[in-house]
Amino acid sequence: MRPAPPQIEALIQRLYDANQRRDFEAFRALVTPQLEWPDLTRGGLLTSPEAVRDYWAYNDASIRVETTPVEVHVDDDDRIVVDANQVVWNRSGQLWSDMCVRHCYTLRNGLFWRMDVVSTGDPDLGP
Repeated sequence: MRPAPPQIEALIQRLYDANQRRDFEAFRALVTPQLEWPDLTRGGLLTSPEAVRDYWAYNDASIRVETTPVEVHVDDDDRIVVDANQVVWNRSGQLWSDMCVRHCYTLRNGLFWRMDVVSTGDPDLGP
């Protein structure tokens, strides 16, 4: 893996900021109209920005998640690899988890098309 160039780091920050704020219009501007995004709560893939918006609403009814990028790299297949800190609370504010996660993104025409969760909970995510 190699360090991500500044423009990729900025793109990742915009994506995570839109997700954190639940800013659907900002999110939709960063992703392709048809996408492949994991549904980590119910399983399967979300295939449109609107499905991701509905996923946010579903999760927000029971949990609050804050995910902050820590390191951004580009792998040998030109995918963007993000090591992030993810903290999850229940709706009453009780901490459920605080862990490292690794997200891997594939771009198409400069927009996010696919997200994969490569690893969760491992303090040493490795290469």
